[in-house]
Amino acid sequence: MQTTERYLILFTKFASMDGIDKEIEVSLDQLSKALYCTSRNVKIILRKLEEEGFIHWRGGRGRGNRSHITFRIDKEKQLLELARLLGTKGEYKRAFELIDSFGEGTTARSLFIEWLNGHFGYQTVQIDDGEADILRLPVYRPILTLDPKELYYSFSAHMIKQLFDCLVRYDRSTGKIVPAIAHAWEHDESGTIWTFHLRKGVQFHHGRELVAKDVTYTLNRLHGSSASGWFVRSVVQAEEVGLRTVRITLAKPNWLFLRFLCSAGLSIVPHELVEQDEQFWSHPVGTGPFRFVEWTADRFTMKANAGYFQGRAHLDSVVIVIMPENTIAFSKSWEQLLVDHDLRDIQTEEGWQKIESVCNGCSLLTWNMGKEGAQQSASFRKAVDLLVDRSRMIRELGEDRMYPARGFHPDDSSANWQDRCESEPALRLLKESGYNGETISICTYGIHEQDAKWLQQHLFSYGIHVTVQVETWESIREEDILQNADCLLYCVVFAEDEVCLIELYEQTGNFLREHLDSRLLVWVKEQIDAALACKREEDRRKHLLAIENKLREETFVLFLLHKKLNTFYNPNIKGVGVNSLGWIDFKDIWLEQSTASY
Repeated sequence: MQTTERYLILFTKFASMDGIDKEIEVSLDQLSKALYCTSRNVKIILRKLEEEGFIHWRGGRGRGNRSHITFRIDKEKQLLELARLLGTKGEYKRAFELIDSFGEGTTARSLFIEWLNGHFGYQTVQIDDGEADILRLPVYRPILTLDPKELYYSFSAHMIKQLFDCLVRYDRSTGKIVPAIAHAWEHDESGTIWTFHLRKGVQFHHGRELVAKDVTYTLNRLHGSSASGWFVRSVVQAEEVGLRTVRITLAKPNWLFLRFLCSAGLSIVPHELVEQDEQFWSHPVGTGPFRFVEWTADRFTMKANAGYFQGRAHLDSVVIVIMPENTIAFSKSWEQLLVDHDLRDIQTEEGWQKIESVCNGCSLLTWNMGKEGAQQSASFRKAVDLLVDRSRMIRELGEDRMYPARGFHPDDSSANWQDRCESEPALRLLKESGYNGETISICTYGIHEQDAKWLQQHLFSYGIHVTVQVETWESIREEDILQNADCLLYCVVFAEDEVCLIELYEQTGNFLREHLDSRLLVWVKEQIDAALACKREEDRRKHLLAIENKLREETFVLFLLHKKLNTFYNPNIKGVGVNSLGWIDFKDIWLEQSTASY
């Protein structure tokens, strides 16, 4: 325990009412209990505190004479100084813990976050004899996994793409599949046999060249995975045809297979490291533009992969700082690069530029068709759908909420559609359903709590009783929670339209799949197989749209809102672009030194 922390403990215990420069009567026994140490150690601590100017100590002499302590330094000042010191060392979690422990009645929390605003962003720092460009970014959610096999959330997918590569890559600007680890490929006429030829010289971060065995191992280890196993459900065989050639045989035609292979869940891993080390995913090794350095409760640090086969990143290091969720409201004014990852509205700084886009996805509510309850009635589900006034929800909650949603994806008509509450037919349906005031539980997590509570209040005015159960990113996936919730409220984001849409229905553990009726899932799988057998995108879209329409018409899903993505950045920082996962691609960011002063 540091001297400063001991001072804060004693100040909080004995001087909170009196403040500094006032003599306070105290006994060694009281001080011992406050610091959880012996009287002998207390004397050593007091001597050190006095030597460093924290206190003045006047010991009582003789029986019955009390000792006195005078605190000389303001608690808020010391707390803030210690928090900043910890922040400089990257110990952000510890800094916030201290502020939570000792900051009551002070402005230390807001002042520390203000200091962090300047600490984050793009900075050029001096290291030894050279300069290093470092990007520090705050996020308000944890990185849950860096194993492609266990991938559910878009933020984890984004981080995996910084460390690993796939066989091929989807270029959003051209709408084409382009080479990545594989420099060429071909397929047979039926779309069931695919052959990939790997680049020479692609190095894993630990120095070994990537070979065909890494690709076959990656595909084979996905079989049976709850999160990414659906990618390979039709893979009959993945075989090495030489050192750098891989042949993949499918049970059924899949003309979307190349797009599957672009997904973070199919990132290629080094076979021998994954096989030998159960802790591999706490210090992962890939071929990507950045290599792993450190992962703690506070931060995740990566450094540029100098030998990256697609060109070295301009940045030297990226530090992702895990911030407490309750700091979001204060983190709105940033001096340097900021991605407002939790989609809060912020004001642009003078001279800053802004990228605003509609998130490719929506917030939605899925009804649990595997549980008894009012939601088993189609009339009840339809009644709730008609009662929800999405346009009013946007007006009252504001922030990132942009358009009412009628389906998964926003389209050209989204900006003009105004939803409204249709109470008369809804109340007729509610009566028809036999609903008798039973309580409906909405389960949600994180930033969606506000939307769930809005629904709770809105539906109560029409006689529908709702409880809101708020979970964490991790706990909401626990089997008993998924099974016991009447419905889930969350967001889906589509990095790649067709693939991610199929993932909703195919991925074991995906919220939508887990709540759909088992008989409906059989029909959904038939529609997906039919879609994958179609070469033309427009033909595939018909089958996928049929699934979406059925979900809407029978109200298995209640589509809520489309949201906006805001990226604010200093114009001297180049290469900023929002990728399909709603994040910036770190590899291409650079600082225009000639016009910036840092």
